[in-house]
Amino acid sequence: MKYMTEAGKPDHSTLRSNHALNKVKRFLYALVAGVFGILLFQWTGISNKAGMALYDREMRLLVAAEGKKEDNTSSQTLRKNSGSSDSASLSPSREKAPIALVMIDQSSLDWVQNELGLGWPWPRELYGLIAYSLRNADVQAYDILFTEPSTYGPEDDSRCAEAMRSAGNVVLATLTDRKPVLAVSNALYGHVVARVDSDGICRQYQAALDTDAGKIPSLGLAAISAFNRKNSIADEKSISLSEAFEPLEPLAPFEAFEQTVFLKFEDSSRFERYSAAQVLAGSPGTGGSDFAGLNQELNFEGKIVLIGITAPGLMDRQATPINPAQPGVEIHATFISNALSSSFIELSPIGVEVCITIIALVLAALLPTMRTRIWTIVGFVAAIIIPIGLSFAFFRNLVFYNAVPAIAAGLFAFIAAIVLGYQAEGRQRAYLRRAFAQYLSPEVISELIEQPKVLRLGGESKVITTLFSDLAGFTAISEKLDPERLTQFMNEYLGIISEEILAQGGTLDKYVGDAVVAFWNAPLDIEDHALRACMAACHIQEKLREIGPELEKRFGISPRTRIGIATGSAVVGNLGSTHRFAYTAVGDSVNIASRLENLNKVLGTAILTIRETVAAACAGSSRASSPSSLVPAAQDLDSELAPEIRLPQLEGKTLLFRRLGPAIVEGKLQAIELWELRATEKDNCAQGSLIEPWQEARHFSK
Repeated sequence: MKYMTEAGKPDHSTLRSNHALNKVKRFLYALVAGVFGILLFQWTGISNKAGMALYDREMRLLVAAEGKKEDNTSSQTLRKNSGSSDSASLSPSREKAPIALVMIDQSSLDWVQNELGLGWPWPRELYGLIAYSLRNADVQAYDILFTEPSTYGPEDDSRCAEAMRSAGNVVLATLTDRKPVLAVSNALYGHVVARVDSDGICRQYQAALDTDAGKIPSLGLAAISAFNRKNSIADEKSISLSEAFEPLEPLAPFEAFEQTVFLKFEDSSRFERYSAAQVLAGSPGTGGSDFAGLNQELNFEGKIVLIGITAPGLMDRQATPINPAQPGVEIHATFISNALSSSFIELSPIGVEVCITIIALVLAALLPTMRTRIWTIVGFVAAIIIPIGLSFAFFRNLVFYNAVPAIAAGLFAFIAAIVLGYQAEGRQRAYLRRAFAQYLSPEVISELIEQPKVLRLGGESKVITTLFSDLAGFTAISEKLDPERLTQFMNEYLGIISEEILAQGGTLDKYVGDAVVAFWNAPLDIEDHALRACMAACHIQEKLREIGPELEKRFGISPRTRIGIATGSAVVGNLGSTHRFAYTAVGDSVNIASRLENLNKVLGTAILTIRETVAAACAGSSRASSPSSLVPAAQDLDSELAPEIRLPQLEGKTLLFRRLGPAIVEGKLQAIELWELRATEKDNCAQGSLIEPWQEARHFSK
């Protein structure tokens, strides 16, 4: 059998060292599985797709959290200022961005149709009226393409262009290959090309496009440039392009601006919103009634006003992380708001991603090998929870960390470690059952499997109870039987003894010819080890008496065995040389048990033990059941024992201990107190003649 010594017992040190080696191998295999997980996720695109989904989820949570925080703060402010007539005190704690949206929504289309009799598309002159109404704004940017001539004729384009030129604060939308047909000499231009990911969702904003003529700014960036020009300041909070926009010299302050940025989306309530009909109703020359009955003067001074189409049927909508159909004009507004507040989402440094991935990979691969539930849970947390938690924590600080590679690495490593651990544990369990089945009971093996750490590489000093049995008259028996029948007889004889020892949870140490050595309380702790050894000895004698007639009929021999039992300190563990060793016990108590077995032949007894074993057996019996009058109390065991002690057993038998007297055996300088052990029927006297006790120490040689 693999990992077995020549004596047929398991090589425990090899088992433990092999277990440690297997743990290292499992760790390395789990690391490989984690790296494979990363490569698989990257190659299949799962990492990118799942990362985008994680980004969207974190963005929605961030927007919801900020909205809830703002609502709570507003409610607290309202309660605090309840009853105050100062309307300023009722404003939310977070000021709105200096951005206003003028939306061509469905209500605007209906108002123009009903009041002015004009359908879609509108004549350009209406946009000229809007431009006139917004002349006091710092910037008015049109997210509307005027790349085709007006269907109402050239005069319509001319009137619109003149109104926009007069306003002097206009930014027009353009494409890379087509510019507006409106001749507005003082207008700035910005592209409106959307940056859409592979799943059709807009997460990034193309702040500039490279063309043969140079870099073209986006509509939002051009609006910021116009805003800065209007206020004659350089916006230090904005990020900028690596090069200045060649067509637009005023954009020179944005020299460090990134061409593509990740947007931090905000709730649309952050922006002032107006219907285009509201603006047109207040413009001179429309001739229509007030929109929705409103008769108010609109003030856009100091604001960046974005004019765009939001009517559902006009298709100027784009999917974003927070809205599956967000108007395009709101995306430009989000960019401007991010730029003014320096709140773009940054990507985490590659070094941070690598470090987190390595940590998650190592922990997920290592911790499950610890073979405890708590470390397995910690490994799962390291594989899944930590990367996700860090990703959400970073996002709250406007840094996006894609945790998917780390999760893939940790998850693959964790699963591999668990699977390999179960396989290794299954192999170890099977090995332990095979290896220990010959000299441990199934119950003890099961406990040993659950507590494999008791298989220590070196020896340990423990109090054990040793049983030494020897077949009486073996020399004559071996001469009487031929080898084949002797082998058959010995197998049956040793089988009876071994079966009773294992039934009481003992450990079979060795077979020495016709002798059997066993001990209790190792490798597993057994509280009543002395009592179990005594019970095993009595059961052996009883079994041999029962089967004696049958064996005598078959082999002509009725076996009798002599047993010595001793309790005391011994060294238990893997003992031997580097080439051959076994799990065994050595010590004074083991030698005494051997001497006691031999003394049975001198005294004519069957089972001999010592005072320490009797005291320990009484203690074990008192813990198992209520002490009777014949069982000394536990506190008296170290002082004085009665000359005769009966320990009742569940099966109706009684263990009878009789003190014989002090004796000095070979190898001992100090006397030991001999006791005889017999099994009797309950309340009956022991069968056979009783040895008379003595008072003076008797010397016994081998």
